[in-house]
Amino acid sequence: MNSKMTKSGFYEELQDSGRFAELERKLLGESNLPGPRANLGAASAFADAFESGRVTRESWELIVAWTRKEEDEAPTGNPREFLPFCALQAMGAYYPYAGPAQKQVILECCQAGMNDSRWRMREAAAMALQRIGEKEFAVIKSLFDSLGKQANALEKRAMAAALAHPPLLKNPAHVLYALHLSEQILDEIAAGQAKYTAEDYRVLSKGLEYAVSLFVERAPEEGFRMLAKFAVAADKRILKIVKSNLGKARLAKKFSEDVERIQLLMNA
Repeated sequence: MNSKMTKSGFYEELQDSGRFAELERKLLGESNLPGPRANLGAASAFADAFESGRVTRESWELIVAWTRKEEDEAPTGNPREFLPFCALQAMGAYYPYAGPAQKQVILECCQAGMNDSRWRMREAAAMALQRIGEKEFAVIKSLFDSLGKQANALEKRAMAAALAHPPLLKNPAHVLYALHLSEQILDEIAAGQAKYTAEDYRVLSKGLEYAVSLFVERAPEEGFRMLAKFAVAADKRILKIVKSNLGKARLAKKFSEDVERIQLLMNA
């Protein structure tokens, strides 16, 4: 039995017996916080324990309460931040087994996480959406479509980050959807249709600077056609996003001729 399964089994045992205080101490102790890297393995194992139809009402109420911990109670870098970080991912794991009202709560918590001031919570939201998307892609597509052009910069970044997940990109239709969404976001930036704060735009840009290359790698014909469109943009912000994606090894090594062609367009 591998370590991930062992840990997941341990969390299931705690959950089933309702030893939540012990579970909280265990997670806080394994959080690796304060520090630059939270314990992603422990968070994933905790979430795995909720990928089940056996989740009790008390366990559900626990992750709801943890997910809703605000920054004043669980600040960035504090071990207590690990609780909502884990709980939101657990919500994503539980989604396929949840009742209709619970599913609505999960999606509301994911959207709140997209907009959280804590970067780890924004990551947790994307990871929760990835878990949902692996089982029910139509659910996250519906959420993203409902947000549409009214989505703010942090929500758009979360959409791109959630879709930049290799298991989701095994399906060609998912890849094309990701490219379409990326093009829509870039069009809005180029047209100056949305007003972002400098910090929110920085977060959005950093997400696009890597995510787009994953989509292009999986659908190079459509992807490089999109990059060519934006390679001749007048907006320096757009050009930075294009240049960053072209520099990723997944494109530069596998599609060197296409990359060079786009670079020539940028330098024309």
